[in-house]
Amino acid sequence: MTDIKVNKHQWDNVSEAEKEKIVSGLRATGALRATDRIIGDPGVPEFTAETLLEPQWNPLKDLCKAACDTVAAAAVAWCTANTGGAATAVCIAAAEAARQACRDRC
Repeated sequence: MTDIKVNKHQWDNVSEAEKEKIVSGLRATGALRATDRIIGDPGVPEFTAETLLEPQWNPLKDLCKAACDTVAAAAVAWCTANTGGAATAVCIAAAEAARQACRDRC
C-alpha cells in the first residue's frame, strides 16, 4: 500500500462522493493500485494552475519520445535484417540520428 499525499486543505474540501470518484477514476486508469490510498497531508503545498505538472514530466512530450524510440527500434531491426557489414553500422547510426532528431522535435 502506498499513501498518495495531496494537500490536506484541498483534500478535506472535496466531498466524500468526489473523493470516491477520484480514487475510482485513478484506479481505472492504473495510476493507483487497489491498495493505494489518497491522504491529505498538511506538508504538501496546494496544487494550483501555476503548479500544473512538474516541469520534468510532460505526458505529451513523453509519448512523443516513446513513439520516436519505437520507430527507431523498428528501424534498427530493419537495418539488422536487411543490411550487412559496414552498411549495418551506417544504417543503425542513421536510425539513431533520426531517433535523436525526432526526440528533439517533441
